[in-house]
Amino acid sequence: MVRRLSCDRRTFVRGAVAAVAAPFVVRGLGSAALAQDALPGSGPVSPIWGELGRLTIAAQKQGLGVPRMSLGPESLSDDFSSTMPAIVDFMDSLDGAIATASPEKADAAEDLKSEASALLGKVLAAEKLPREAPEEPGPPGAAPTVKAPKFEDVAEKYRELFRTCVIRSDKASEVKWYTDKVADPARRARYQQIEDEICVPWYFVAIIHGMECGFDFNKHLHNGDPLRSRTVQVPKGRPVTWSPPTDWHSSAVDALRYDKFADLTDWDLARMLYRWEAYNGWRSRLLYNINTPYLWSFSNHYTKGKFVADNVWDANAVSKQCGAAVMLKMIVETGVIGQPA
Repeated sequence: MVRRLSCDRRTFVRGAVAAVAAPFVVRGLGSAALAQDALPGSGPVSPIWGELGRLTIAAQKQGLGVPRMSLGPESLSDDFSSTMPAIVDFMDSLDGAIATASPEKADAAEDLKSEASALLGKVLAAEKLPREAPEEPGPPGAAPTVKAPKFEDVAEKYRELFRTCVIRSDKASEVKWYTDKVADPARRARYQQIEDEICVPWYFVAIIHGMECGFDFNKHLHNGDPLRSRTVQVPKGRPVTWSPPTDWHSSAVDALRYDKFADLTDWDLARMLYRWEAYNGWRSRLLYNINTPYLWSFSNHYTKGKFVADNVWDANAVSKQCGAAVMLKMIVETGVIGQPA
């Protein structure tokens, strides 16, 4: 049976801001680098960890309750699998500090959060799968545009892939980090507002938010561009009408309306998977004959192959971002939501 969503608006009180995150590990920052505010490029410190170290020390100097960095010698790399969660957890801890801080400290925390959001944007841009622009052919030599498959032709395959999906054991803790963000009460309240307004399931919104924005409410749901202006990547120039500017909610509604997801009632399992894949694009499936990492990364259904830049395919590159279907699989298995029809 197709699940039908009620479009009745419901009044609710927004939850408290995100709780202070659990301490994260910064690898590769020596004590000397920390003593020097861990500036980018100082000694052996990698740029991302160095900048995060600088922001953490600045927060501690302001007396803001952020996790202390524990040091480890095992890694000097800016690997997405470790840097992205660390930055997001740092931003969540700043939200927790803002909730109880004096006005002066709250302003300082907001400034640091803005810097952390920009740092997160750099990390996401280097890793996440770029959205396709099917109406715009790429430059000479670029991957060709493709036509979306009919839903009826792929629906059963989606159901079979989800039924047989197994989260890789070596990625289980990473998947849990993603799904903890999806289910976080403060975030869920904001996603629920979207469902109440345009009938898109809150967890469908949450998972797009994780894929495109790293769960950062300072970014457009369309593609992860900063909220300080309209989007510059595909889709460009959104929202066309945006009031007030920099508002996450109205931009998110625009993103879902742009993709024609608003006010639909058929949110069964196969439809959701189809719409997530449509949100990012079909070329992994249709040109390279693989299960798109946008859905299946961190599962038994994906091994390698991804777009590493706009229109640039690397058959040996491996996605380091958890797939949307894999997040859905875990929130079903852990009882956050029931099994979609």
